[in-house]
Amino acid sequence: MSNVVEFRAKCPHVETVSDCRQALEAHVMKIVAEAVGWGFAPAEAAMVVADIADDYILMLSRQLRH
Repeated sequence: MSNVVEFRAKCPHVETVSDCRQALEAHVMKIVAEAVGWGFAPAEAAMVVADIADDYILMLSRQLRH
């Protein structure tokens, strides 16, 4: 089994992904905190954000195939 850390170090987009995460993380946490303020459980709110992101990724992958 390959070492994930070794693989990530060789990926050219790792720095871009890290920069993107740094730029977006506070915004996503704000969305989750807002949902919690509306009465949703933190885990539920985070799961919905992840589900929305997953749906978006799937939509993009379908566009790339056409």
